Parts: sequence; structure tokens; C-alpha cells
Amino acid sequence: MKAVWILHDIVLTDEIQGLLDEMGIVGLSRWKRMTGRGPGSGTRMDTHVWPGANSGTLAVVDDDVAARLMGRLQMIRDEVGARSGVWAFTTPVLDTLT
Repeated sequence: MKAVWILHDIVLTDEIQGLLDEMGIVGLSRWKRMTGRGPGSGTRMDTHVWPGANSGTLAVVDDDVAARLMGRLQMIRDEVGARSGVWAFTTPVLDTLT
């Protein structure tokens, strides 16, 4: 299993959620409003000086689902560009509660 961490511009939340729904991924955690900065997307501190915010989603899925999800997220990133801020990475999940 893998944890897929998705960080993105808050304006893309509906698109990201639509992708997760389409792929049948129902178990997730979301951080609705996050601030930060990226090397391509710039600073988003949710203030009048640095407007904008990010959102984050964590989903733990099987390895094959993680690979397909990462591929689809790359397609979104390619479409909207790095400036819009879509970033994702995976980490191994060694143990889970049953």
C-alpha cells in the first residue's frame, strides 16, 4: 500500500475530488486550507499581500491504484501548469490497523 499526498491550489479542489470519485477512492483526509510557497507556484499565504491558499489530500491505496492516480495527477499538472500548483508524492505504508 502507498500513501498518496496531493497538495494543490485550492481552486483545483473540485477537480481533484472529481478525480478521486471517478477512481472510486473514498477513504481520504483533507486539509481544506493550507498556506505555503512552491518554487513554481509562488507564495500563497491567504493574505492581501500574498493571496491564495492551497489544499491537501491524503489517500492510502493499493500500489496499482497509487500508480494510476499519480499518472492522472500528472495529466492535471501538465494541463494547468506548475504555476497553478499541483504536487503529489507517495510514501510506503508499512502497517495499518485492521
